[in-house]
Amino acid sequence: MTKMLMELIKLDLNTPSFQHDFFGLQSEEQVALLKTLKKISQMTWVQLYQDKGLHWEAILSKQGHQGQRLYSLRFSKKYRATAMRQDAFLRLLTLHTDHDSAYR
Repeated sequence: MTKMLMELIKLDLNTPSFQHDFFGLQSEEQVALLKTLKKISQMTWVQLYQDKGLHWEAILSKQGHQGQRLYSLRFSKKYRATAMRQDAFLRLLTLHTDHDSAYR
């Protein structure tokens, strides 16, 4: 297994659209999201890919601005996020209360 897959995931929460979505959440929803982010920050990429609760999957219907593959992951029964992997970083892009909207 490559070293990069064994490294802990680094989080990037600096995307303006993610921040807008995050700050729009109710405080209890923000706390739940932060707990999940803490969990992810203690995982390797292999663990993230295999975690049944987070349900990491490729979004085949769209790409990032520079053609990057985008992914969806579950933060709660209520929220999904879109993200992309860039080296050791998980860059969070948006939050979606409607699970299907993450794929459009």
